[in-house]
Amino acid sequence: MVRRMLLGGMVSVFCMAVPTLAEDCTGCKEITAKGFGFCDKCKHGVAFGVDLTSKKLYEALAGQEVKDAAAVKCPGCQTALKTSGVCDHCKLGAANGQLYHSMVAYRLAKGEPTTAEKAAHCPQCKKAFETGGWCSGCNMGYAGHRMFKDKAGFEAAKKAHEILASAAKASAKCEGCAAAMVQDGQCEKCKLTYKDGKAQQG
Repeated sequence: MVRRMLLGGMVSVFCMAVPTLAEDCTGCKEITAKGFGFCDKCKHGVAFGVDLTSKKLYEALAGQEVKDAAAVKCPGCQTALKTSGVCDHCKLGAANGQLYHSMVAYRLAKGEPTTAEKAAHCPQCKKAFETGGWCSGCNMGYAGHRMFKDKAGFEAAKKAHEILASAAKASAKCEGCAAAMVQDGQCEKCKLTYKDGKAQQG
């Protein structure tokens, strides 16, 4: 019974992200098509498969597109863009031509965007997509509607997705705390500092 409850909780974490955007709204339709964005009109958005109601949280997750890596002045950021790594100086993560202030977003962005239909090629992959798991047969994992071919990257993304899901829930009480949760930052209002999605003591 307990095991069933725990499994149900895990599934809800990864399935809470079904977009509830307005079907008759042009902005929401674009977000549904792209799988990422925020509609100011409807005050709803989606990031890495998670349904959002906080624009502040969305902005904390959003990447900054870099069209010309050579034009970036920071050598560390240039290297990060080439290697999908992290600039230790600027504390930015780079993935798919985007720079992220949020390590949660960066770890998820490193995966390849995918859909339930694509994952349905294999029963184990289909289940992994739904629950945020790893398919040992295909040697790939799923988290945040992204597919990962390396186990370490998947594990990091899975943890990041859990933090994002918690932040989305927390945003109903405090948007500042939600943004701080995904950026290892501090909520100016509550004066709480977060690390790995958890408030730190002292």
